[in-house]
Amino acid sequence: MKVNKHIDDFIRKEKEELVNPYLATRVLAKLEKNNETVVFETVAPIWKKLAVVVSFALVIAVGFGLGSMVKGDKEYISININDAQLENLNLYTMIDYDE
Repeated sequence: MKVNKHIDDFIRKEKEELVNPYLATRVLAKLEKNNETVVFETVAPIWKKLAVVVSFALVIAVGFGLGSMVKGDKEYISININDAQLENLNLYTMIDYDE
């Protein structure tokens, strides 16, 4: 099969390729160099952190305020429903329904 031969050739070529032994060292050194600068850039200023904390506190305070505005006794209304008046169940219980 052509496809299997092509795949086998590709794998064999990849295995034969020589890798520079210093490549990993150079890549890691570059990552460490970039990592130091990224850490300082991603640190949020203190005022942004403070703004997030204040906004959470404000939302919680508003929620408690709205919840405490509801005062007084609750009135419960009892509802009596007669199911026989809502739906005529005789249609389903008729024995002579075959007619």
